[in-house]
Amino acid sequence: MKRRVFVLMLAVFVAATVTVSAPAGAGRTWTVLAGPWGPKDYSVVSQDFYPRTVEIAVGDTVTWRIEGFHGVTFLSGAAPAEPFVREGNDTYLNPKNEFPSGGTTYDGTGYRNSGSPPEFPKPLIYSLTFTKTGTFHYVCLIHGPAMSGTVIVKKKVTGSPAAALRRGRSELAASLKAGRAAWAKFRPETKAGTVVIPLIGNGQAGFSILRFTPAPLVIKAGTTVTWTMRDPHEIHTVTFLGGEKPPQFIIPQPQQQGPPKLLINPKVLTPTQVKTYDGMGFVNSGILFPAGSPPDLPKSFSLTFTKPGRYAYVCVVHIPVEGMVGTIIVK
Repeated sequence: MKRRVFVLMLAVFVAATVTVSAPAGAGRTWTVLAGPWGPKDYSVVSQDFYPRTVEIAVGDTVTWRIEGFHGVTFLSGAAPAEPFVREGNDTYLNPKNEFPSGGTTYDGTGYRNSGSPPEFPKPLIYSLTFTKTGTFHYVCLIHGPAMSGTVIVKKKVTGSPAAALRRGRSELAASLKAGRAAWAKFRPETKAGTVVIPLIGNGQAGFSILRFTPAPLVIKAGTTVTWTMRDPHEIHTVTFLGGEKPPQFIIPQPQQQGPPKLLINPKVLTPTQVKTYDGMGFVNSGILFPAGSPPDLPKSFSLTFTKPGRYAYVCVVHIPVEGMVGTIIVK
């Protein structure tokens, strides 16, 4: 009995010592999952933050585990920067979006940005400690307003990081389930003699399909195929390589000081003017932009197939990691 009492007293003393010696303002750490991958073949990917809303206390830290090509950006009421910048005839990814910015604490003011994952597809870990109460919204600048989250900071909270993470994983499972269901019932559409391949995703459910069709599309010679964007998150290309290797999407250009400039390969960015295809040569849609983006940005591409054959094509953006390849069989 005496030994038991001693052990209990020792435990209380240790707990009291730890509490007293903890740094002023130290809080708990909450984990938010940012777009973890779905199936191993990357056909379905999640495009959201999990949990979408997390309630924490002042002094707590949120750590985002960023999987996939995503970022975490607090704009503090400012408008997001343009995704691209022009220099002469060249187009670059905007460095303000692509590289880390801001400190490690946040009080609701200023610009905080995780930057894009520098070793994609290796996960990026990003943390912020919140020093003021309030409701703070953030976005993934890569995938637009359809991918956003909220941190609610209070003086005290009753929840726990473990419970929030369980909720996040449940939300993630729901996103992937919705994506798999959408992919399972996917069918190309036929309209007025044209076969339409929708490139699909869902902002509310939080997923994208990084595939063209689940099986080779079989058509007759003379048929026109139109690829159209119905995904609010992603950009894609429709690229027939004509025997070439897939071109590099982003070309880093080192600078004497600072991070490299990220050139969008003009060969990928610029659409070819070919309207028919017989299996010969390089044919490219250029970048097709997300559904809901400004109306002047291209969101569809059409090609008429004139000669029987089996033709493979790729999305240059998503072939290196996700393996986004399609096939058309012309009879």
